[in-house]
Amino acid sequence: MPELPEVESIKKIVSPVFIGQKLIKYSVNDERTNRFNTANPRNLGVLLDVSRKGKVLDFTFNDYSIFFHLGMSGRIDINSKTNKHTRAEFIFNKDCLFFDDIRKFGYIKFTSNQLKDELLQLIGPDILELSIENKRNILKKGQNSKVTIKNFLLNQKNMSGLGNIYVNEVLHKANIHPLSSTEKLNKNHWKRIFLYSKKVLTLAINNNGTTLDDMTYFLPNGSYGSNQKFLNIYNKNTCNKCKNKIDKLYIDNRSSYVCKKCQFLIN
Repeated sequence: MPELPEVESIKKIVSPVFIGQKLIKYSVNDERTNRFNTANPRNLGVLLDVSRKGKVLDFTFNDYSIFFHLGMSGRIDINSKTNKHTRAEFIFNKDCLFFDDIRKFGYIKFTSNQLKDELLQLIGPDILELSIENKRNILKKGQNSKVTIKNFLLNQKNMSGLGNIYVNEVLHKANIHPLSSTEKLNKNHWKRIFLYSKKVLTLAINNNGTTLDDMTYFLPNGSYGSNQKFLNIYNKNTCNKCKNKIDKLYIDNRSSYVCKKCQFLIN
């Protein structure tokens, strides 16, 4: 968290505000947030575009780009006040952008535009933009893997955008137990995963993302997401399909919610 819907919702708000503005100065005042940089370029000029791949937000300038990854608790604020969790400040000619991160799993990465595509290729294809070839490659990779489907979907090198909340939702919709082995899934299983990934994420985007009880995630304009009202299994007690009790288990220390009546273990 934040996952693809939250990052896309942030992108929709920051794009019209900052595109066309000149970046006057910036500072990244936390070593961990700055951990992937050996140098921070200056005089970036006017922001030309804001885009997204998976969970990565991309600010594109003439010669350089800035990647923002929000990690577990990162957020972007516009024209707010700095606080003890503010890790970076970007001062444009009209507005200011602040990067806050309580747990410091997020990062800011500066890259030349010549190297940008190469770096983005290290991330799997965006799950909302999968081509037929992408789907074939993912299916083949899954069949050659011996990991749980949950861990496979969480691995951003396979496909990008899904995190713990939405993987729970997708697998519930697809009637697949999260401990199912990827090598045992057939084409129909993958067809359901691709279908419901798109449906679940699109719904969440339309609802401006999911704000959980800790209220960590909110949009740059200060508003909260509302998709938590539409979650079907994550953090729920009973299945909305069959009213069966939902079991909570942990897979690699990540909370997983399972309806044993609706979700089938495929091994």
